Amino acid sequence: MAAVPVHEALARRIEVSELFWSDLVLGTVWPLLGAAVARVQPRNRLVWVMLAPALMGPYHLLTYYAAYSQLIAQHPLPGWQFGAWLGCWGFAGYFFATPLVPLLFPHGRLGTRPRRVLAAVVIASAGVATLAGMLRPNGTDPVPGLANPLGLRGADWLAPVMFTSAVVCLVGGTASAGLLVVLRTRAATGVERAQLQWLMLGGLTMALAFTGGVFVDDEQNPVATDLLMAIGLLGPPAGIAVAMLRHRLYDIEVVLGRAIVLALLSGLVLGVYLAVVAGAGALAPGSLGGTAVIAVAALLAAAGRGAVQSAVDRLLFGHRHDPYAVVARVGRHLAPASEPAEAMHLLVDELRRALALPYAAFTGPAATAASGTPVPGAGWRTVPCMALGRLVGELHLGRRRAAEPWTAQQRAAAEEVAARAATLAYAAGLVEEVTRSRAHIVAVREEERRRLRADLHDGVGPSLAGTAHQLDSLARKSADPHLADAIRVVRDRLRLTVGDLRDVVNGLRPAVLDQLGLCGALRELLAGYDVPACRCALAPDCDALPASVEVAAYTIAAEAVGNALKHSAASTLTLTARVTDGTLVLTVADNGCGIPPRHRAGVGLRSMGERAAEVGGHLAITRTPGGGTSVEARIPVPPEEAHDLAR
Repeated sequence: MAAVPVHEALARRIEVSELFWSDLVLGTVWPLLGAAVARVQPRNRLVWVMLAPALMGPYHLLTYYAAYSQLIAQHPLPGWQFGAWLGCWGFAGYFFATPLVPLLFPHGRLGTRPRRVLAAVVIASAGVATLAGMLRPNGTDPVPGLANPLGLRGADWLAPVMFTSAVVCLVGGTASAGLLVVLRTRAATGVERAQLQWLMLGGLTMALAFTGGVFVDDEQNPVATDLLMAIGLLGPPAGIAVAMLRHRLYDIEVVLGRAIVLALLSGLVLGVYLAVVAGAGALAPGSLGGTAVIAVAALLAAAGRGAVQSAVDRLLFGHRHDPYAVVARVGRHLAPASEPAEAMHLLVDELRRALALPYAAFTGPAATAASGTPVPGAGWRTVPCMALGRLVGELHLGRRRAAEPWTAQQRAAAEEVAARAATLAYAAGLVEEVTRSRAHIVAVREEERRRLRADLHDGVGPSLAGTAHQLDSLARKSADPHLADAIRVVRDRLRLTVGDLRDVVNGLRPAVLDQLGLCGALRELLAGYDVPACRCALAPDCDALPASVEVAAYTIAAEAVGNALKHSAASTLTLTARVTDGTLVLTVADNGCGIPPRHRAGVGLRSMGERAAEVGGHLAITRTPGGGTSVEARIPVPPEEAHDLAR
């Protein structure tokens, strides 16, 4: 502010450049707001960049001091050379501030690689512009008649270098930073999203003001141009101050949406106006046709406001005002799902995107899915999901802020999607019941097979073998040769029956499980191999599992070990088994060549997956980080069996 009266006093005696209101705003408002935010967040590098334009005040005052010393005073004043030198480059603070502030906002960190690269380009260009200004031989900007005492003679080419670098920083850097802010806003949630929207509003204000200044004649209306520039420079710091200190003061989404619509419509009307004026002036000077066309363009812009507003709302805030668009979009993204649980995850994820929400989730006894993160303190709205007259779960839609409005269109969209979610949850429940029933059937079947094997092996088999021995003894004692031959025929047939019975017994269940138990049977799979070196780590409770789990675990392990021995070329092979939280975790890992990324499942891999699935488990085959393959089967242990193990 002190530069204003000093400028007026010097203007009466020497030629000085005009003092712009935009320079006054840049040199006072930006640093003051930066200092205010610095009191709240002193470690945020953003606020220190905002303080850079504070050099504008000393830049003008010291330049005026040097001008007075050289052009007015009879004797040079001390230190005038520094003031004159500063007058050649002291304006460079806004080379750094204008493009770097959007990149550092709101946390003072650059974060992603595009922002770091852009910041490096801006700093390099601004540094080149500043250095060129320091060494250029031209006069100072505030006082054209004051020469640069440190300027290089004959280096007039430094002026275009400074101008080009300044354009790269202020035009290219600021525009690129604004584009990154828009992209970050679309991906952000919660408080950060609201803060970025406030910065977008300030940047939009600056863009509109600068655009208006371009179309104003500087010679006829210099004050209007300067005023528009000053108003534009007020936009970013005002948006930053509200975002950093009171970001929940207003409904920024509504304000921002209307501001963008206003900017688009203003640009459309202005473009039509310029085209019509140019055309009318060329074809029919003085004609009233241009005025009529302008009026028609204004009417079309007013009629199209609704369409523009809808397009902007979809771009920034999703399809929250169009329930049918939300339902259609969610429905299209459910097609790739292979089961209801996967479809539920796709549903909540796409619902969050379609409504531009920070968080969406479904909770129910048969299915649970979540997408995003809830905003702290904002909470969520709950929509009940009903299927066939009963509650199957709830849909949770996260708010962006605590006082966010809930329109009828949003409620209708949420209810329509909740009906689809209820259908998926009901289907997931049916699938879960079928899976449990199949696992129960398999468990009962294997238990019955174990009982039958024991009965046949320990009861019927020995009885038939004893009968064959008795018939053999009877044949030897018989005096009638024909009767003895007949008895031997019956004996041989009975022994064949015993052999067939033994095959049936062995087919009911692997004999090694009854002979050695699951742990012994698994150790037997790895016995006798020198290459690869085999290691086995089995928990003691693996020997007290139900028959269905034992058979599934043994057959999966046998197939996995066989594949590793045949195809992996591994030097080590490890088999582990343990019961954790009611689930048997069986792992066969090797350090061999590893399974190909795009492999075709053969009979062995399919049979392992089917064995795990029929008892309610699942199989995962992955490549290990150091090379090799890991086969992991997770098989649930029935609750009653798990309870027996715990006892």
